[in-house]
Amino acid sequence: MSDAKNRRFNQRVKLDEAISVHMRSIGGVAKYELQSFNISHTGLFLDFENPGRFPFTPASIMEVWVYLPSSKVLFFNGKMARVVYPDEIAADDTGPGIAVRIVQMDKANEEMLANFIEESVSEKHSESDKVA
Repeated sequence: MSDAKNRRFNQRVKLDEAISVHMRSIGGVAKYELQSFNISHTGLFLDFENPGRFPFTPASIMEVWVYLPSSKVLFFNGKMARVVYPDEIAADDTGPGIAVRIVQMDKANEEMLANFIEESVSEKHSESDKVA
């Protein structure tokens, strides 16, 4: 993978406004509503005040719906990648929560995610140009 493609693929976006995220275990009935300010091509970080009470384990495969500001809904299957507890140093940057890694996503959703990230990055660059 070229350096430009690798940077683009690993690009993480910190959003100014939260996006709504709904998730459940595959085939499960209980759906959990959370939010995220942090998304990338490989997953997202969910704000969760008490991550020790997260209803999933690292082995759980989750169905995840991300409600984008454009009223589009992104869908993927994910797994818990890491937990950040309130007393950890990492929480200074992200706050407490759960990182969810994308394990399966179809092409249409991959394209929707790539477009959302690209648009979000462009908006941030435009805003920083206005400030300068």
